[in-house]
Amino acid sequence: MLTLTAMTTEVFQHYLKNAITDYASDKVKNGTWSKNNAHELAVQSYNHFLPNGIDTPNHYLYSIYLKETLIGHTWIFFDSTEKMIFIYDIHIFEKYQNQGYGTLVMTMLEEQAQQLGAKKLSLHVFGYNQRALHVYQKVGYHSTDYNLSKEL
Repeated sequence: MLTLTAMTTEVFQHYLKNAITDYASDKVKNGTWSKNNAHELAVQSYNHFLPNGIDTPNHYLYSIYLKETLIGHTWIFFDSTEKMIFIYDIHIFEKYQNQGYGTLVMTMLEEQAQQLGAKKLSLHVFGYNQRALHVYQKVGYHSTDYNLSKEL
């Protein structure tokens, strides 16, 4: 049985360290940031969006459990004015990927969004992350914009 549990402060500290590293790496892979300052920019981004950590209003950070085993994390933001949830992060640990858990988490987030009164769910996926894109499309998401680049 898969469950979403509010992230504890202890888990958040571990999550934050890994999320910053992963985000910096994603931005470098995507060609948005240089490797030289990616970590610093990622720290600034997380400080901007989560100035009060897990206590930042309208932000919901969850640990994903399979029975009693932690298998990942997710982070959403509820914009009450727009009645919209933005999914900032879904991370399933590598050992548990490709087993349908990401799809289940997406369904659980839809239920959470409805409970909060949201009428829309949105997210961003890096262009190179075809596996995540496939999951999102599988559960009914469609592209709203394309940003294209070409290295010279």
